[in-house]
Amino acid sequence: MALYSAIRRASKPTIPLALRSVTTATSSYLSAAANAVENGSASRSFSIPVLQYYSTSAVKKKRKHSSFDDILLQIIDSEIKFSLDSGFHDCAVDIPDDFPFEVQDKAGKRVIVLTRDYGEETINIVVDMPNARCENVEDDAVNSEEETEPQPSVPFSVTVSKENGFSLEFDVRAFPNKISIYGVSIKEPKSSINQLVYKGPAFSLLNESLQKSFYEYLEVRGLTGSTANFLLEYVISKDTKEYIRWLKNIKNFVEN
Repeated sequence: MALYSAIRRASKPTIPLALRSVTTATSSYLSAAANAVENGSASRSFSIPVLQYYSTSAVKKKRKHSSFDDILLQIIDSEIKFSLDSGFHDCAVDIPDDFPFEVQDKAGKRVIVLTRDYGEETINIVVDMPNARCENVEDDAVNSEEETEPQPSVPFSVTVSKENGFSLEFDVRAFPNKISIYGVSIKEPKSSINQLVYKGPAFSLLNESLQKSFYEYLEVRGLTGSTANFLLEYVISKDTKEYIRWLKNIKNFVEN
């Protein structure tokens, strides 16, 4: 409500201060000149100086930003300070020496990619940041009757590709100390994304033995509880860094 009131006050039409000052100065000077002529004290050297008039557009150009911009900048500064105080941006996530994946991550980019070769296969893990803010979700495999608190999780995709062009794709979530599979599909070579390909039934509807086999299939390829923990920590750190970077870029735009 305070912000709304400030915006309303800032938006009220007012006479520019420079224009009011010029008008007052002009009236005073002309009055003095008239009195001088009437009293005979005016000389030929008496002249009216050139006064600088400023249009409203010129005033706006000289003004760096509006009061609303100031409020926005104050809030952005507060958010930056809060994020910096959280400490997550400064927590470097160490990659274990025996970590099987290579991490590809560029500052300012939203996608994190983990890759590795496994025999004749290529394995890619892709985490898309807009969809990967750590969420609290209900998961039947994690929450039991004794443990009902929702767990933080990060969604990502796993693609296991072979040289013949076929690939097996998994929809997965990383939870503390474990991963959960939500879908499995097979992709053929040169298949179009516009084709309505059958992606199989919901993973939870599969035979339990088949579900277990899929988990073991991913585990031997490096998708373990340790990998899940690494992804959770890495995403939290990157998300905070990118948020601070985003805030600073907006601040720079508003200021300039």
